Amino acid sequence: MRSRKILLGLMALACLLVQTCAQEESPVLDDQNKVDQMNKQILVEKKTVADSYKGQPWATSSLNDSNKKESVIPVLVSSGQDLSSDYMTKADSFLKGAMNNGFYVLSVAEYLNKTSLDKNWAVVDVSAAQIYASGHIPQALNIPLENLISQMGMIPAGQKVAVYGTIDTNAAFAVQTLRVYGGRDAFVISGGIVAWQAAGMPVVT
Repeated sequence: MRSRKILLGLMALACLLVQTCAQEESPVLDDQNKVDQMNKQILVEKKTVADSYKGQPWATSSLNDSNKKESVIPVLVSSGQDLSSDYMTKADSFLKGAMNNGFYVLSVAEYLNKTSLDKNWAVVDVSAAQIYASGHIPQALNIPLENLISQMGMIPAGQKVAVYGTIDTNAAFAVQTLRVYGGRDAFVISGGIVAWQAAGMPVVT
C-alpha cells in the first residue's frame, strides 16, 4: 500500500514538474515522435555509440554494491513489498523542498551564473545517443533516460548535476531519480540544448 502511495506521489510530482518546466512551444517538441522511434530502435538493435559517455560502468556503480547494508535501490520488504522508510524520507524531503528550490529548474543564465562561482558541476544529457551525437553541451555525459539507474555511477561523486534532454519532462524525471535514489543535488537546465544555443553557448558533436 505504501509503495502505491509513493508511486502516486512521484507521478503527481512529475506532473507538477512538467507544468513548471513548460516553455513556449518549441520545434524540439515536434520531434518527440522521432526521438521515441529512435529510442525504440536503439533498444531493439542494442546499438551503442562509442565514446558517447565517460565515467564508470554499472559494474563499479554505487548502485551495484552488494556489500552495502543499504543499497541505493529501494529495499522491498517481503511482508508488504513496502519501500524502506529511508526512501520515504528522501521522497518526502524532495517533495517538500521543491517549491523552495524553484522546482529544481534552472534557466541557462542561472546555470551559467552558478557554475561561474562553483565549478564542481557535472552535466548529463538524457537524450538518445543519436541525438547526443548530433550536438551537446561541452563536457556533458550521455546517459539516456532509460539507462539512468544502471549508469548513475558514471556521474562523478560529490558534484552537483545539471540535467537536460530533448524535452524538459525527461530531465525532470532524471532529476527526481537522482535526488531521491542517488542522493545527488540535481537540477533541470530548462529548455535544454535549444535554450543553450539561444543563449549563444557552443555545442559540440
